[in-house]
Amino acid sequence: MKTAMWSRKRNKSIGCKRSKRIMMKLKRPVAALLAAVLLLGLLAGCHRENGVSFRVAMGSVPATLDPALAATDEEKTVVSHLFENLMKLQSDGSGGTTAVNGVARSYQCDTTAEGQETYTFKLRSSAAWSDGTKVTAQDFVYAWKRLVDPLTGSKNARILDMVAGYSAARTGEDALQVSAPDDETFVVVLSGRCPYFIDSVCTAAATMPVQSAAAAQENWSMSPDTLVTNGPYTVASWENDTMLLQQTDGYHDARRLGPMSISFRFTADAKTANSLFEKGDADFVLGLTDEAVAKKIDSWMPDYYPETSVVLLNQLSDLTSNENVRRAMGLVIDRNAIAELLGSRTHLAAEGLVTWGIRSTTGGQFRDFGSAVDNDSENYEKNCQTAQELMKEAGYTAAKMKSLTPVIMLYESDGTADSLALLLQKTWKEKLGLSVTLKGVSSEEITQALERGEYTLAALRVTSDRNDATGFLNRWRMGEEDNYANFTSSAYDMLLRVAAVSASQEARDAYLEDAERLLIEKGNVIPMYCSTRSWSLSESFTGVFGDGLGRYFFTGVHKASK
Repeated sequence: MKTAMWSRKRNKSIGCKRSKRIMMKLKRPVAALLAAVLLLGLLAGCHRENGVSFRVAMGSVPATLDPALAATDEEKTVVSHLFENLMKLQSDGSGGTTAVNGVARSYQCDTTAEGQETYTFKLRSSAAWSDGTKVTAQDFVYAWKRLVDPLTGSKNARILDMVAGYSAARTGEDALQVSAPDDETFVVVLSGRCPYFIDSVCTAAATMPVQSAAAAQENWSMSPDTLVTNGPYTVASWENDTMLLQQTDGYHDARRLGPMSISFRFTADAKTANSLFEKGDADFVLGLTDEAVAKKIDSWMPDYYPETSVVLLNQLSDLTSNENVRRAMGLVIDRNAIAELLGSRTHLAAEGLVTWGIRSTTGGQFRDFGSAVDNDSENYEKNCQTAQELMKEAGYTAAKMKSLTPVIMLYESDGTADSLALLLQKTWKEKLGLSVTLKGVSSEEITQALERGEYTLAALRVTSDRNDATGFLNRWRMGEEDNYANFTSSAYDMLLRVAAVSASQEARDAYLEDAERLLIEKGNVIPMYCSTRSWSLSESFTGVFGDGLGRYFFTGVHKASK
């Protein structure tokens, strides 16, 4: 058994007699030092009193501030300022993030020879809820079990799929392997190795602690009067589309906080949000208009975002049950044309299901290993010819194609999606002779059709809840709740199982790379393009950073040097 330990070291105190002699010799310098400390304290108090207020303009008004139910980037961003997890993220100074101690003052990881990991977290004795009560390990046990409980109805439950007992817990059993031996000790048993557990799982919005007494109240997270939090900020007011946060009194890491207050203005209209920024009524805007993007310098790049737009092909439908048909439909997709249609500065041609920005186990990015699809424009016509041959091998001759009932593709209708759907329809008709009928519906209708398996083609977005390739890949395992393509492959499942227990970082990456290629080669999931996030920050401020998963952090914002 291997044991790793992380904790802060304390200096040993010197003997009393020696201390007394030193104090006598240093009496005057110490007095001067104490005076300086008092002065710094006064200055710090002035800073808190006259601290900056930071104004944020971003998307839709949160429908909830319950960590387990937070689904949108806006909800997760606000939750991450109101609550504090075992660990928390801070900027590493070079565009990335690093996990540091949050509620946990230390943690230890024990690994068995079979690759099973057990994490033991020691919590701060000073950790407190906004109502003054103590944050305990039982609060984490409650929150994590509540997250995976099917009665909670959380879409974020999968983020704990590496915890032992997860699958049974998703059926309603009390099986999740988390425990609290005492108030300040939280223990988590994992089913295998998980290199991203600390950085992604223990910092996530979904796994924040929740006070059971508060959560027992209906709509507890929707009012400052009933919302109980433990993070660096609390909700001072919330009226319609405007929310004001203020620093939490007594927060353990207050010296590192920047703004005394953070105000959010929520608007789903990008033009309105950008107008607030341009008029000086917002210091940060998330989601730039096309006009704002056009003004950016040529070297400007948006933030990577873990979202890939795909077409799902239902393996249980007559036409798409044939692997050759599925492969053919994927081969004729021109991803470069799609990116150009949607705006190539903010939409990237997909190079696989896993997006740029997702880290590999060995460091760097997962996409550094290469593309899982062929986006070389010089190979496009050759790929189309291969696709036509695959259709013939499947028995779909030109005559048979004419007699086919048009295939229906579901998609969420809006301006951008409509244009993309028309391009796909045209491509499949011209390159394969396949007639596809487009049906624009709401996101709720798509979800219902997917859950019932009543579809042939569906265009939708696939996202990751962690900075790891498994966030994109795990959902296609046999038996997964949202394996809506009904993809079944024992080889695929085996690759993911072996990756989960691999002691070699290089081997783990190789297994995951092979799994992604196998998934795409089978044709059940056709990656099209990857989304990005664009934003602007006032020149008066610095210190904003994101986690690469859609959350943005303003805790370290401060005035820019002149």
